[in-house]
Amino acid sequence: MNHSFLSLGIVKITFIVLLSFNHVMAQERDPMHLQDFDGFSNAEYEAYLTEDGWPAEKLNTGKDADYLSDDEKNLILAMNLTRYDPPKYAQLYVYPRLQYFDNALFRFPGRTPQRTREGIEAVRELYLEYLETEPLPLFYPSEGLSRASKDHAEYMKNTGSASHEGMGGMSERASRRGQWVSGLAENLHWGTSNAHEAIMSLMIDDGVKNRGHRKNQMDPSYRKVGVAIEDHPRMRRSYVINFAVDFIEKE
Repeated sequence: MNHSFLSLGIVKITFIVLLSFNHVMAQERDPMHLQDFDGFSNAEYEAYLTEDGWPAEKLNTGKDADYLSDDEKNLILAMNLTRYDPPKYAQLYVYPRLQYFDNALFRFPGRTPQRTREGIEAVRELYLEYLETEPLPLFYPSEGLSRASKDHAEYMKNTGSASHEGMGGMSERASRRGQWVSGLAENLHWGTSNAHEAIMSLMIDDGVKNRGHRKNQMDPSYRKVGVAIEDHPRMRRSYVINFAVDFIEKE
């Protein structure tokens, strides 16, 4: 008897059983974990996550940053979920989404169906990747980086543009607000109506072959983050996120 073949078969059967069990559990959790977070204050989002078993007060590193709006604070908190415990994030928030795909359409309960490029595959990829991802250091807010993010968000609001270009580009915008150390990156997102879904969308990275947004957010060398959210004339809302290894604010 080929023991390697037998072992492989057992592993596959076990995986199928676990997926079936997880699917049932996900269905039971759906009303909670596919929550629409529109309008959640930072305190409400923290309380919700605490009920989900997260040390949300610890992860809410932007809580006392008075230069951030509640939804901007939620953006940092949502990012820290993905870094503090990626497998937990995958099980609670990524896996339940898998059952709501109709080919390329994602039918989020209570919302207009959203057409995706890759369909379920990008979500499944994120789920499996996060199950194997080790915890990463938390992000901490930088006022200077947030000012740089705000500059670009306001530029896009005023011009109707939707790109990394403008005001000299990412590095020049950051340099006007301080000195970035070692590395700098920027994630942009448009349209989503709350921070939790914006981060989910960036991590799924539908249609982005190199998963660049996911790589930026999950880069363990980045510790400082700046965020801004603004209205956009064509895309509803802009989310601007700047990452740095470290950032020295301008006085």
